[in-house]
Parts: sequence; structure tokens; C-alpha cells
Amino acid sequence: MPTRLVLAVLIALASACSPSRASEVPLPPKDLTRLSHAQHAQLPCSGCHRSSARPGQDDHKPCDDGACHRKEFLAQPGPLCQVCHTQIVAQPLSAPLKPYPIEDAWQALPSRFSHKRHLDKALMESRVGFNITCSDCHERDRQRVRPDHATCGRCHSAEAGLPNAPRMDQCTSCHLDEARERTRARVIRDDLHFDHERHRVDRRGRAIRCDACHKQTTQSPSYADHTPPTVSTCVTCHDDSDRVPKGMSMRVCETCHSARTGSLTTIAPRSHLPSTERPLDHTLAFRRDHAEVANRDAKRCATCHTRMSGNPRQACDECHQTMQPADHRIMWRELDHGPEAAADRERCARCHVVEFCTSCHAQRPRSHGMVGTFMAEHGRLARINIRACTTCHGDSFCAQCHSAPAPRFAP
Repeated sequence: MPTRLVLAVLIALASACSPSRASEVPLPPKDLTRLSHAQHAQLPCSGCHRSSARPGQDDHKPCDDGACHRKEFLAQPGPLCQVCHTQIVAQPLSAPLKPYPIEDAWQALPSRFSHKRHLDKALMESRVGFNITCSDCHERDRQRVRPDHATCGRCHSAEAGLPNAPRMDQCTSCHLDEARERTRARVIRDDLHFDHERHRVDRRGRAIRCDACHKQTTQSPSYADHTPPTVSTCVTCHDDSDRVPKGMSMRVCETCHSARTGSLTTIAPRSHLPSTERPLDHTLAFRRDHAEVANRDAKRCATCHTRMSGNPRQACDECHQTMQPADHRIMWRELDHGPEAAADRERCARCHVVEFCTSCHAQRPRSHGMVGTFMAEHGRLARINIRACTTCHGDSFCAQCHSAPAPRFAP
């Protein structure tokens, strides 16, 4: 198979498998069946949250107390059931429960937790006499867990007796009395899988510290500022063969995703590649043949070539303002540029401004010969291509002579 044909097939496959950019998905409407904390504001938090378990776990207590919803529980199943159950059925105890706490785009009574304060060793030593680490809250039975009220209770319960720490019954010390949009960066793609247990040590057995990935955690004063690790953080290790096997590099989609985005070959997004990495189709011949690919999908080029100049990876202007196109040969100016400009002026305008053209075309063309000698020859050239004449001379210029009697020339 010819080399150019092979290259064309590879470029086509790579372009077809490049990841598509999905548009921003709008937030879903708020679930009206969820429990309204605002309607229960007159009750103390401990009236419902009597233990670490979800309210209602103990045979619908405390929701079916006489002062609350006992009447609804004694009647036929109705809309109240959907607060905790996914559907209304004749036998409520058989209806599946909704997740608790609910993880969707809207967060009720969001936390005001400060990692910066809790990881400040000097502050913690002066306030409570000891300091904590990430594993104190995020690890249980050697498994990574999300901290809950039981975790916080080890320090903030009344039994702990820490004089300068908020108590668990002081709910407003940790929770905001509002509902807000959950940080969108935390809504992780459904096909993304990550296992903290496999990230305890690297390929050489060296420990991976929490702050190696969660770099901003120690300076995060609130939940909203506690951003998850960026993909570039993953690249640091996953493209280092000393730390991660080649089969789990960032090019292998299944390392993190449950399915590939392409069928035969995949060009990983720029965020998934080290700064020195180039897409698979960027061969030595690509510099010569990239025009067709750039014209077809300029957005794909822009994912890496984000600046038009000053880019060390040589963006468009780095070449196109200093290097002439391949067809600009020695005779281009004399023979070829006129027909090419007439056929596609936009191509010329990519590099040449209007003044570039007029600076030459304002001069007497070489075809006109010396002054006084072109009069006898111009008729033949005008009949061949009158458009070449009108480029500089309007119709009125020709009429100055051709409206008068024809001049007589010596044979």
C-alpha cells in the first residue's frame, strides 16, 4: 500500500476516534419529593437525627410520632412515602429506599468544613492539644471512606469533652441553613472508576501521600474551595513507567474509564497527555499534510495549539508567518500567483494584508515593457484576459481612447 495512502488512513482513523466534546448539561430540577428542612425548622435537629442512622430506620421513628406524621402512616400509602422510598407500593416496607444521604446536584444543609483549619498543626495543638491527619477522618478499617457524623463525633461529641471544639449538637457550627448547588466539578462521569486502595503505593512500593494528589487541600477553607485533583495530576504518575506499568498509562482508556471512546485507536485529550506528548497522527509527514486536517476540524487543533504565537510547540503563526507555502516557488510571482489569487483570495488573505498586494500592483507591470512601447501590444493581451487590465484600469480608462477614432499605426 502506498505510503501516502497509509498515512491518509491513519489520519482518518485518528480523527474519527478523537473524543467528542459534549455540551454543558443543564442542572436537573430540584426533587420536590425530598424532605424540606425549611418546613421542619421549628424542630431541633436532634429531634429527627437521634443517631448516626437515617431517620425512620427504626420502624419509621421518629417520623410517626403522635405530634408529626402518625396520621399519614396509619392511612394508605401516599406521597409522603416518596420522601424516603423510590415508589409508592401497597406494602411500604418492601419499597426500596432512596440513597442516604442523597447524592445529586442539589445539596441540603451543606457543610462549612475547613480542611485548612483542621490540618493546621499549630492551631490544632493550641486549641485541643493534638493534631490530625487525612487518615484520621478518611480511613476506616484500612479503607478509604467519606467522613460522616460518627467520624466527627470522635472529637466533637459531648463525651470527648474537648473544651474549644464545637459540639455535635451545635449543628449550625458545621452546616449552613440553606440548600445550594453541589460543586459541579464533583459530579464525576458515570464511567469513571477510581480505587484509593490501589493508590496507597506506586509500582516500586513507595508510599503515595494524600497531598500528592490533593495538593490544595491544606489551603482549602471551605467545601466550595476544596477542588478535586486535576487530570494533569494523574499524568504525573501514570506516564512515569517507574511508578505505573505501561499498561496503565493515560493512553489506555480502560485505566480509568469503563469503556473506550474510540473503536480502533484513540487520541487522548491534551489534558490526559504530558506536555511533550504528540497525537499519534503527528508524524514527520504531518507537517506537510496537516492543512486538510486543520481545515476539516480546526477545533481539534485548538485543543493543543491554544495560542497563535509564542507557543514552544509551534502554533500556526510560528510557521505560517515565517515559512512560505510549498507552491511559492521561484516563478510563483511571475506566473502563478495571479490565477491562484483570482481563484481563492481568502487563501492569500491568511498571510497577506491588502497593503501587501497594492504595494506591488501600484507599480507598472513588467508585461507593459518600457514606457511608450506597450500601446501596440496591449490589445492582444486585453483580448486574452481583459480582467487583468481592469484590475488596475477601470472601464473609463479604456474609454478614453476606444471612444475616439482608432489610432493609426505605421505598418
